[in-house]
Amino acid sequence: MVAQVHDQARRMGALRAVALCRCFSGALHFQNGNWSEAASALSEAVELYRKIGGASGESLSLQRQGVLLTAQGDLDHAMAAFHAGVFAAERATMRSHCLTRLYSSMARNRIAAGDAEAAAEYLRHGEMAARRHGHCVTCNALILPEGVRVRIALGEISEADANAAELERIGREFGSAAWMGMARQARGRVASAQKAWNEAATAFADAAVAYRAISAPYDVARCLAAGASIAVKMGDSPRGAALAAEAAGMFRDLGAPGIES
Repeated sequence: MVAQVHDQARRMGALRAVALCRCFSGALHFQNGNWSEAASALSEAVELYRKIGGASGESLSLQRQGVLLTAQGDLDHAMAAFHAGVFAAERATMRSHCLTRLYSSMARNRIAAGDAEAAAEYLRHGEMAARRHGHCVTCNALILPEGVRVRIALGEISEADANAAELERIGREFGSAAWMGMARQARGRVASAQKAWNEAATAFADAAVAYRAISAPYDVARCLAAGASIAVKMGDSPRGAALAAEAAGMFRDLGAPGIES
């Protein structure tokens, strides 16, 4: 559908529609594991939005570009994209929405870098932006999972548990595989922090199933890697090795270093 609209928009010379399609296409290619196509689409979206003065679209395209670079292990260039996105967001009509997503993704990047304190500061900014625009489900899809990860890194397990519970509530409400994947992955992280190994193993396995249903190989691989660690802690080294090998193969195919837990 996106490809059809994109082709029609190009024929009509509707640059704003073309830019929107390229941004969506980049997001879909990233989810589906087509990362070179994602990079190309997002770069084109950024340039088109700059050309037409679409600050909101530019900001969100840069956010998605930064997430891709983070997954590829290029953390510094990812942060440069995020900072450029924040600069664009200051001119955007959807300023608070853009900033919520950008700061959430910056927290994600800093967790990947092992800097929990910086991640917490970006998360705080993201939560402040979220409060300014009120309840937004798609913004929560980014900020709540990172809230879980940051708070676990800081040892704030009860707060992480509350974020995971909110994800689970929204997941049940919407009933989508993507939301259920995020919710179960978050629950797995909290259960692991609580050393509830059986619950953690089940949650990560459920999350991997949900992510497979929407063809999201990077998220599947992250869940498999987490499940491998849990299996070893439960004393099931053969299962741990099998899950780790499958995850490593998926990371290798994607060109991902596997630094995001």
